[in-house]
Amino acid sequence: MVSHLLRSTVYNHVSCTITGLVGPSCATSAAMLVTFLVAGLVHELIYYHVTCVPPTWEVTCFFVLHGVCTVAEVAVKKVVLRHGWQLHHAVSGPLVVAFLAISVNWLFFLNC
Repeated sequence: MVSHLLRSTVYNHVSCTITGLVGPSCATSAAMLVTFLVAGLVHELIYYHVTCVPPTWEVTCFFVLHGVCTVAEVAVKKVVLRHGWQLHHAVSGPLVVAFLAISVNWLFFLNC
């Protein structure tokens, strides 16, 4: 439900609005980044209302970092797939889990 909501309210509008200015490839990347930014800001707002603690911006940084990495992943996949290469799921799955574990640890636990 949330991904559908973000896609229809943020991603599609940003992508359609700036496609004429920067081209479809850059518009897709920008729309992904803005969508991750909005998701991070919404999570900060939810945490604020639940805990009444002022935002630390760690959650937004987490989402922006993952947005940047998602944009990079899509760009790399486009280049790699042109050459006919593909990473096996037995490798890509653990890489994703490791990235999540490292970034969560770095952003949420090493700042204390």
